[in-house]
Amino acid sequence: MSKDHAARLARGETIEFRAARTGMTFVLLICVGFAIIGLCLLGGGDGLLRMLGVALAVFFGLVGIPVMVWRLLRPALEMSVSAERGVLVDGGPGWIDWSQIERVDREVLAARPTIVLRLTPQAQERWDDARRDAGEVVEQAPGGPGAVVPQTIGAAPDDVYRALAAGFTAWRDA
Repeated sequence: MSKDHAARLARGETIEFRAARTGMTFVLLICVGFAIIGLCLLGGGDGLLRMLGVALAVFFGLVGIPVMVWRLLRPALEMSVSAERGVLVDGGPGWIDWSQIERVDREVLAARPTIVLRLTPQAQERWDDARRDAGEVVEQAPGGPGAVVPQTIGAAPDDVYRALAAGFTAWRDA
């Protein structure tokens, strides 16, 4: 990914940040392990153990492995940044216009660096409502109200911060 986010945004490009593949690789390995255990139980078990083997082989082997391979090949879109439209964060209420963002902050959440979008009160209410509608717990962002950028993004927090800061600066200076 290009580090010159300001130039990309000035050209009208949308910068996309996708989910990291590290966790998906770990889950794929777990699926393979449980599928192998299920096949072993199928071959050597009796009654209940054989049924458990079928359940493990079907769930982890026929469902889990293909889903995780698909997610490795096509990781989910976690966030998009556009000079014209603003920021789209997965699980949010849709595009957050630059006029609804007061500032972009760096914070620490669970001992990991993260980025928080400080929103206007109306935008914060929309954000919280969207999270509640999705069945998620609405928690206070570190340092006060705000929208926390997902920590599962496959880019360094500094790259994400630079992209958001470039978009916000371009909007503010326009």
